[in-house]
Amino acid sequence: MNTLKINSTGADVYYLQSILCDLRYIIPIDGIFGKLTLEAVCKFQRDEKLDDDGIVGKLTWAALENRRTIASCLELDFEKAASTLNVEVATIRAVHQVESGGRSGFLPDGRPLILFEGHCFWGQLKKMDMDPELFRAGNEDILFPKLDTKSYKGYEAEYIRLNRACVICHEAALMSASWGMFQIMGFNYELCGFDSVYKYCASMYLSRNNHLDAFVMFLKKRKLDVPLREMRWADFASGYNGKAYKVNDYDVKLEAAYNQMKIIYSDK
Repeated sequence: MNTLKINSTGADVYYLQSILCDLRYIIPIDGIFGKLTLEAVCKFQRDEKLDDDGIVGKLTWAALENRRTIASCLELDFEKAASTLNVEVATIRAVHQVESGGRSGFLPDGRPLILFEGHCFWGQLKKMDMDPELFRAGNEDILFPKLDTKSYKGYEAEYIRLNRACVICHEAALMSASWGMFQIMGFNYELCGFDSVYKYCASMYLSRNNHLDAFVMFLKKRKLDVPLREMRWADFASGYNGKAYKVNDYDVKLEAAYNQMKIIYSDK
């Protein structure tokens, strides 16, 4: 494929725009690399941890093709999950978009996407009759009593935080991270159909289908399929993310993502 940038035109731009639309970036397919296409390309590049220069070269083309392949393989699985939950596919896609940016749920090295929560680690240690204060010195970025989003490092760096926590208590550490495409916390392993957090986490390493199956099970066990079906975003966000959902406007983001997905699916 040719390298594309702002003001490029022609068949390759049509192809680029069709891929971006398949990946849920809403832009016109007109064969003109304009402002909206540039914004979508830059956002895609940021999502993929590429330089967001807006130029579609070899690396960006490869990432686009890879993401489209993943999305295509997942589509039937999402439809099956939506049927099981009796919800619109667009609602599941919205949760996927908000929780993991619509990504595959895996890092480039094959490990599942995680986010380590230091305040949850604090609570899990207390449940195991371990005093968090005894371990706090030198671990202030992974162990604290209240939610602190400033501690997030993102992507591979979250495993550095997780591994440090595992030295203190392996089980509590695994329970204190959210995992995969739908970022379900480790302490919810039973609600996802597993008899230990170790088995839950191991399953997250194996496949995207496991992420989706755990999500379906979690929603059914928590009866969150009902507010999702009725698009009661605040109720769903509260049940899915806890009372702190308002801090990050999860309900607002979910509704916005659904409205975007609804447009895409209405065109199918």
